[in-house]
Amino acid sequence: MAEQTTGSRASDPAWAARGAHWARTAAKGLSDYDLPNQRLIEAAQIDEGMRCLDIASGAGEPAISIAVKVGPTGSVTCIDANSEMLQGAQDRADNLGLAHMRFEIGDMTSLPFDDNQFDAVTCRFGLMFADDPVAVLTDVRRVLKPGKRAAFMVHGPAADNSLNPVLAQAVADYFGEEVIKPNSRRHRYGGDGEMAGFFRKAGFSDVGDTPIREVRERPVEGRFWDVMLQRSHGARLEGLSETELEALHEVIAKAFAPFHKGDHYALHSAEQLAWGNA
Repeated sequence: MAEQTTGSRASDPAWAARGAHWARTAAKGLSDYDLPNQRLIEAAQIDEGMRCLDIASGAGEPAISIAVKVGPTGSVTCIDANSEMLQGAQDRADNLGLAHMRFEIGDMTSLPFDDNQFDAVTCRFGLMFADDPVAVLTDVRRVLKPGKRAAFMVHGPAADNSLNPVLAQAVADYFGEEVIKPNSRRHRYGGDGEMAGFFRKAGFSDVGDTPIREVRERPVEGRFWDVMLQRSHGARLEGLSETELEALHEVIAKAFAPFHKGDHYALHSAEQLAWGNA
């Protein structure tokens, strides 16, 4: 069984509940959408036998894919403040027999590792939760071996993404809440060149970055938004009757109607990927 240790815990009750829903809806083995993971693996120059750290691992993206890449002669340490999400990652590792993974509950703003420990550090969609990204990256550089690489990915601007902003607004409309602001925490640090600037301020060299802009097709059959709805609003859904839940889905379907293109929905997706050497 993969190893889990204890550390500082920054999860509040709301995040603990959200983490449980996230783990419940996550893949049970290999990733069901691996392309962002592979982009991080390539940017971080990860290869077989390397010792890697994945920050804000959540339910195992990209950590599971990294563990497959490095193989049993390497290792992956996963750290996240949310123990419920991290349990989902550990369950996936156990399902896949990835015994070279280690799990630690902790805070990305103060990494509990000695200097010069890792061959690569990655983070997928986690940096935006840090109020001081330069401090996070400075500590990342500390735990990297000299000359080794970190690669981070964040969401691009809300205006360039379809799924989460549209879904969040539809849920707010249903509950009669305030309009969701476009520059929410989820989308901060996503401007062109912004993350690369953080890497440089943290003392990294050979810094590079690339914006990723795509149109992802989603099926007409079924409710493609349901997984994200459960992850973001699972606790609220539990309080709805079947009739109320159906009414919510009708509001969401109407919100996504402009993206319906024949036999699919065409949703815009934007991320920022940046990297640098310690």
